[in-house]
Amino acid sequence: MTSKSALSGVLFALAIASSVATAQPLNKTIESIERRYNSLSGLQMQFEQSMEYSGQRRMVETGTLYLQRPGKMRWDYTKPEGKVAVSDGTMFRMYNPHSNQVRQVELEAMTDLRAPLSFLLGRMRLRRMFRNLRIEEAGGQSVLIGEGRNARDFYSRVEFDFDPAAYSITGIRIVGRDESVNVYQFSDEQMNPALSESMFEFKAPEGAEVVPLTRNFNDVPLELGQ
Repeated sequence: MTSKSALSGVLFALAIASSVATAQPLNKTIESIERRYNSLSGLQMQFEQSMEYSGQRRMVETGTLYLQRPGKMRWDYTKPEGKVAVSDGTMFRMYNPHSNQVRQVELEAMTDLRAPLSFLLGRMRLRRMFRNLRIEEAGGQSVLIGEGRNARDFYSRVEFDFDPAAYSITGIRIVGRDESVNVYQFSDEQMNPALSESMFEFKAPEGAEVVPLTRNFNDVPLELGQ
């Protein structure tokens, strides 16, 4: 074997080894994150949500998020105070004190929510939801990145910040095809807390306008200050 052929063989072997080394952390990360969230019966954590457009941060909203499988959630806002969003597993309803309106939609119709925030509902299947999954470094932190599978997805790219020890999701950055960016930060995660069923029963505030049920609710969930 010539020295040139030997060198080519070594470089090929190194490339294969590098590919395997990269795939192993990616596979372990995906499997560990899915196992963590798909096995939960409930979850409680603090959230901060913001929207960016053309590099400008529009607004920040904060509060506490409660989750209970299957498909139940409650977003209690401290900023803006009085805003609340509740899913009982079938219907998603949100009250905005700014407009004094209740908006509602069938949970099954909320396709925009289901991929980027699917871990909230215990339905995380990352390889089915995204293409070109990979891990990149950003600001000294590993980020799991996936791209929309087709042009019908409202997002082009979703970035998951995660704790590499616990495999908990600490943040999500959703890049829309319109170049908007929705950012969620999560903290103080509590797994399987004791939650009352009544938390997921929505009661419209007295005097609020209830908007008729719709199947096209693109700005839900949790639109910012609409």
